[in-house]
Amino acid sequence: MIPAIIAGVAALGSAAATYYGNKYAADKASASRAAAAQKIGEMQGQSNQYYDQMIRDIGNYYDNRGSLGTATDAKNYKDAIGAYDPNSFALDMNDPNNQFGYDKTADSFINPYYDKIIGDTAATVQHTAAGAGLGRGSGAAQAIADAVVKKNEELYNDAYNRFTDDRQFEYNRYADYIANKQRQLSELRAATDTKLSMQGNLANDYYSVMDAKQSDLLKAQQDRQGTMSTYAQAMMGVA
Repeated sequence: MIPAIIAGVAALGSAAATYYGNKYAADKASASRAAAAQKIGEMQGQSNQYYDQMIRDIGNYYDNRGSLGTATDAKNYKDAIGAYDPNSFALDMNDPNNQFGYDKTADSFINPYYDKIIGDTAATVQHTAAGAGLGRGSGAAQAIADAVVKKNEELYNDAYNRFTDDRQFEYNRYADYIANKQRQLSELRAATDTKLSMQGNLANDYYSVMDAKQSDLLKAQQDRQGTMSTYAQAMMGVA
């Protein structure tokens, strides 16, 4: 009887030892997994903070890098291109101020003493004719007429030459004015083109920086997702 009891107690003790031994091992494994999960969670939180800071640093770098180009520069360039009209730098020849105006004629240059000169010419011929005994006959009249015609032709030719010289002079002045005005417009266009080119460089700089910023931010987000996925897999491994 006693041996049977002892054997029963021994068996019971062995079963209890096995149970508690298994329980201890399970508790130990569970505690280990919990510790691992906690550690992974802490590392995940630290990584999140790291990526948050990195994304802020990227933004601060590009926003405060002291770049040449800004959003304002890009807008100014766009507005300038929209307002740019090459025709603005061509002289408008339809403008009355840019047209050659000359209202004089050859008569404008007739000698102011024309009548006196003609009269003196006629009188001189008359006096000469009288001295030659022609008196007031047809010979004298013809001589006077011929002399007047000749003198009139001389006076008109002189007036016409003065007219053409004056007109050419005025046209040369006009041509110089037109050339100077067009040169000013050409220089203004060159300066405007240079300014637009510089504004374009600033705009391109801004767009390039924005592209680089978005690229760096996207890369950081992708790295973050990859890292978080790795932590998630590790967490599942200790669950």
